[in-house]
Amino acid sequence: MSRKKNETDSGNKWPKRSGKKQTPDARSGNKWPKKSDKKRDADEQSGNKSAAKKSRGNSAWDKTSERPSRQKRKAGGKSPWATVSKKDQQTWTGIVSAHPDGFGFVDVVGVEKGFFLPHEQMNGLMHGDTVEVRAVRNRGRESAEVVRIVEHASSILVGQFLIQGNNALVKPRSRKILQNILIAHKDCNGATDGDWVRIDISRGSGPLRGRVQEVLGDNLSPSRLIDLIVAELGLTNEFPAKVVAEANAFSDEVAEKDIEERKDLRHLPFVTIDGEDARDFDDAICVLPRGEGFETWVAIADVAHYVKPRSALDEEALERSNSFYFPDRVIPMLPEKLSNGLCSLNPNVARLAMTVRMRFDANGTRRSIHIYNAVIHSQARLTYTQVAKWLEDGDESSVEEAGIRDMLDDAARLFRKLLIRRERRGALDLDMPEVRAKLENDVVVDMTASDRNIAHRLIEEMMLSANTAVAEYMESHHCPTLYRVHAAPEREAIEKLNDYLAPFGLFVVLPKAKDKDGKVKPGAVQHVLSKSAGKPFAHVLHRMVLRSMQRAQYTPNNEGHFGLAYESYAHFTSPIRRYADLIVHRRLKALIKGQDPNKVQHENTLAEIGSQTSTQERKQQRGEWDTQAMLAALFHAKDVGKTMSARISGLTKRRIFFELEGTMAEASLDVDDLTGAFILDEMGHTLASKHSGHAYHLGETLDVVIESTDPVRGQILARLTDDD
Repeated sequence: MSRKKNETDSGNKWPKRSGKKQTPDARSGNKWPKKSDKKRDADEQSGNKSAAKKSRGNSAWDKTSERPSRQKRKAGGKSPWATVSKKDQQTWTGIVSAHPDGFGFVDVVGVEKGFFLPHEQMNGLMHGDTVEVRAVRNRGRESAEVVRIVEHASSILVGQFLIQGNNALVKPRSRKILQNILIAHKDCNGATDGDWVRIDISRGSGPLRGRVQEVLGDNLSPSRLIDLIVAELGLTNEFPAKVVAEANAFSDEVAEKDIEERKDLRHLPFVTIDGEDARDFDDAICVLPRGEGFETWVAIADVAHYVKPRSALDEEALERSNSFYFPDRVIPMLPEKLSNGLCSLNPNVARLAMTVRMRFDANGTRRSIHIYNAVIHSQARLTYTQVAKWLEDGDESSVEEAGIRDMLDDAARLFRKLLIRRERRGALDLDMPEVRAKLENDVVVDMTASDRNIAHRLIEEMMLSANTAVAEYMESHHCPTLYRVHAAPEREAIEKLNDYLAPFGLFVVLPKAKDKDGKVKPGAVQHVLSKSAGKPFAHVLHRMVLRSMQRAQYTPNNEGHFGLAYESYAHFTSPIRRYADLIVHRRLKALIKGQDPNKVQHENTLAEIGSQTSTQERKQQRGEWDTQAMLAALFHAKDVGKTMSARISGLTKRRIFFELEGTMAEASLDVDDLTGAFILDEMGHTLASKHSGHAYHLGETLDVVIESTDPVRGQILARLTDDD
């Protein structure tokens, strides 16, 4: 299915290898139809309403000043592993990421490389715990020592209920949860052997114990698999009563009083361009010729007009931070009354919008920007397919109105000029096709790559232009905002990338070692990507580049956006489904009215909101990855025993990872299943036999046999054919 406005962030990291399908998180999420059956959230289902209320109350709105943080590592500061006394040594606070083999890492905001936790330090910890650690050296290796547990991970998890003798236990779905959970007979809640359940665990000095909250059954249909993910992430389609009441208090139509004092743009030929399944329309565009240049209007749904600070709607939107998209449903950030109704830029009705007018010269250089509180009237709800048929094939039947066809032609002319400027800027162009599961009657009938046509790319460039224009506008007016930051990759990551490139005669130019503040330039990375076009190793290289990137995040500290090669960038164009965009809107609206933005949304709240929205974004991405892996394993269950072509996509000491041809699903095999002993050459990205000298190379194509699939855990196990 088609993606909603990419505004591509090439800086989002892939998950660490865990036997699950890894896809770039650079996108914004498909619009899939909602499913009618709904689930209640974890606190409400367990009867812990006070916990739910407390969670909503402890929001960024309760903070009048930013708390001092020990999480960020100062540039040019001492190494975390500097030799100092424990009393004086700096501590770091981060989130535990457990590994199935028993060790773990602590991921700290602002520190690219996670702190290693050896097995003994993982005692008493769970994946997702927030801990305070100090850096130490353990047996000559840089690692961490736990000072204290700051906050336990969520007590809600999903697993399989098993009866073993006289005991009942739950084996967690996630391989990162290493312990089985004991279930007392009185806490089984009717679960039977083999059922998948959602449980609430209790942590103490002894073994983990839990109570079954919901029996999910043993049905492995796509919808039930997605139910597992939704339950595991603690998501819900339902909104609290106060939120629903606030949403229902609005009329279905824009009130006349709300149009007063707004710039009336209802005469302009605005259109929305989205996927076939989209239901909420954040943005509309209109491009008109002006002399030898262009006048470009980008209208964005004025969500901030309806979702007021500190309202129940606002508190719930912050807690969710974004909408969550799955192949059979969407769990929205805002109630449908707003997301699909009053806020959505639906066709042929008046809608309130924050509208950016940009003037571009004949070369595609932006010469001016003006921002208005406006009212617009979308003249057509178009799809990417329709627009592409007109722009690429000249099919008039795809866009019936001649005036709209003319406007799209002007937009396409501007797009081509913006594309040239993008290339000159050095923005990364990663060729990462997305494969999505196609469902029919709750069956995975295909795994297909989504095509990106001219319409997708045109809208992406329009959104990028508006986002960076708004960021620069606010910066030029000295108005702090929430930036979308993608820091330059660490030198070490690029050096490893160059090790792989060396045999091909390619390398990414690095600043001189003595230049401590020197950063790799995005153009240097893009140059290598361009040089690799058409080469056999190009596909692997694109994935390696993505893995070498730092994770994009929301923060009030502007460090630019490496992947897009922008000095200033913010998310402005999707406030219906991203809370970060809503925050940008609030402060921007006050700014253009000549008011103090701090009276609407204080700048001291931005850092904590940035942390919350970044965390929720990663949660959304994890849900997408897990869902994709589960459905891929379900789809390939029919292929057990079959031989398939595959490309080696990853090598570790213990596993070889493959990308199956056609579906790009991830499969793997245990190195111990190979004949003889093998040594991993991390620099050369090869796994070589100690005795025969035969080696497996990253990017190599070979045939594998599908051995088994585990849809619930999203795993496909394979073995090599006799020939390989």
